[in-house]
Amino acid sequence: MQKRKLLASLLGVTSVGLIVYFFLVTQIKVELDMYFKPEYYLQFSLLILSVALLDASFLLFRKAKRTNLSLAIYGYMVVEEILFDLIGVTSASMPLAIYVIMFACAVPCIWIAHTNTFDTTTLSTRGLIISLMIGALESLLPIIF
Repeated sequence: MQKRKLLASLLGVTSVGLIVYFFLVTQIKVELDMYFKPEYYLQFSLLILSVALLDASFLLFRKAKRTNLSLAIYGYMVVEEILFDLIGVTSASMPLAIYVIMFACAVPCIWIAHTNTFDTTTLSTRGLIISLMIGALESLLPIIF
């Protein structure tokens, strides 16, 4: 119980730090032509990933039933974001240190989700497919439209 709450608190503090970093470095422009460019929406991927981590950490702290699904969604969103950036499909403008921090949080989240470490509801095949699809959608949606 203490390990779960400690890990959830650590993930929560990390996500809040990433959200604060996002708002410090992002310039949200109010120009109409910017709303039609994919680069404008790609800059929000860090915020989306950080909010997903915050949600997963809250659920892990409370030991809710859908904790493993939320952890898997966050983990696969990060892995797919990094993978799509490496192969050149997307071009997220995040520094390398942010990628390392996100990946360092994603690996334990995926591990916990698949092994059911804290005895919450097990991750089903359907949940795995949902988390993979949400990760791909989050990464590729700005490019598609």
